[in-house]
Amino acid sequence: MTDHRSGFAPGSEPGDVELDGDYRAALALIEQTAQSLFVTGRAGTGKSTLLRCFRATTRKPLVVLAPTGLAAINVGGQTVHSFFGFPPRLIDPQSLRPGRAAAFLRRLATLVIDEVSMVRVDLMDGIDRALRLGRGRPDAPFGGVQVVLIGDLFQLPPIVRERELREYFADRYGGPYFFQAPVFRETRLPVVELDRVYRQTDAHFLALLNGVREGGLDQDVLDALNARVRAFERLDELDDYVTLTPTNQAAHRINLAFLQGLPGPEHLLEAAVAGRFDPSAYPTDSTLRLKAGARIMMLRNDFGGRWVNGSMGVVTDVEPGGLRVAIDGLSHEVERHTWETVEYVFNRRENRIDQQVVGTFQQYPLKLAWALTIHKSQGQTFDRVYLDLGRGAFAHGQTYVALSRCRSLDGLALSRPLSARDVLVDETIHDWRAFFTPVAPAVG
Repeated sequence: MTDHRSGFAPGSEPGDVELDGDYRAALALIEQTAQSLFVTGRAGTGKSTLLRCFRATTRKPLVVLAPTGLAAINVGGQTVHSFFGFPPRLIDPQSLRPGRAAAFLRRLATLVIDEVSMVRVDLMDGIDRALRLGRGRPDAPFGGVQVVLIGDLFQLPPIVRERELREYFADRYGGPYFFQAPVFRETRLPVVELDRVYRQTDAHFLALLNGVREGGLDQDVLDALNARVRAFERLDELDDYVTLTPTNQAAHRINLAFLQGLPGPEHLLEAAVAGRFDPSAYPTDSTLRLKAGARIMMLRNDFGGRWVNGSMGVVTDVEPGGLRVAIDGLSHEVERHTWETVEYVFNRRENRIDQQVVGTFQQYPLKLAWALTIHKSQGQTFDRVYLDLGRGAFAHGQTYVALSRCRSLDGLALSRPLSARDVLVDETIHDWRAFFTPVAPAVG
């Protein structure tokens, strides 16, 4: 099944993708074989672009899943839990029974899981078990389906809040990460590690980011980053920066302070929601609070090329019936966009897998962007970043994700000096390479 909404024709090559050796190796394995694969790489290496390229050009019966509602919306797919009918709790693979119709799963050729670093080990174990049961192939890893895993273990981790659950995962699997599921001891998947970073070009900054990513936070790395501490005395001095912060409350407080500091009336723009659309997956606020002069970030690519996802702009005119923004000095009228919640269904008549829209969220594709949470900045690139960790990072990889959003060290500013306590790296993730076999880049 091909996603024709992407704008790419089957067999074409998207023009924004430079197919170097790593890309060609990954795409060749996915498209030309039935081999399962793990695609990983540092922030800014184009993992999401590779997924879009494959999805837009493949003719394979394909399903794209993600661990959270928002991640699924971003890739135009379905959540893992929804697709498999898993309960929203600890999954015991041995208690699973065949769920999806066997004909559906037998037709499935490739299952892509994006943001796989967020997939908990019991969920991955459940995916393996459900595919074996549903396809009637209990002895084949993933029931013989080609499974493509995409993500970076040094970024967003699986969420395991309860101490008892952490102890359970450690005892049963060795830890909470997807690669610790038993299937990866049974089959050693190839891995393509994308190593060309497109977001940053400065070798010194890349070395600093790599030190943060892998926990090599020696004094030289700390000194270089902490030289970027800036004391801003007035709110307007931050106007050129995007502030990244760990919590929704902090981001909301900063955005509201900037908005209230603008003259003129405030307008409330309401979203239209229909069908099944989880509020936790809303791509922007259901009620947008805007004024002329408000700084915003666009959340979707414009088919006319006026902006891309992540473009920064300023509201120039807002009223109940219309909205205009200025981006790179040009004024544009913005139309509402419709996001869709989808499910995959089996078309028996045509013997194919189709997407079915089950819910919609219609709103202007933008959000206030003086401040963003680190989590919601994932995948974005900014020229100037002000990192305000407040009381500190609270999740593995959080500080790395924030720092790596910035194009350059010169564009980075810190609210306070970083310490080793701000860089949380679970040493367990360094074991991941033992479960996979590196693939040599394609030549030519």
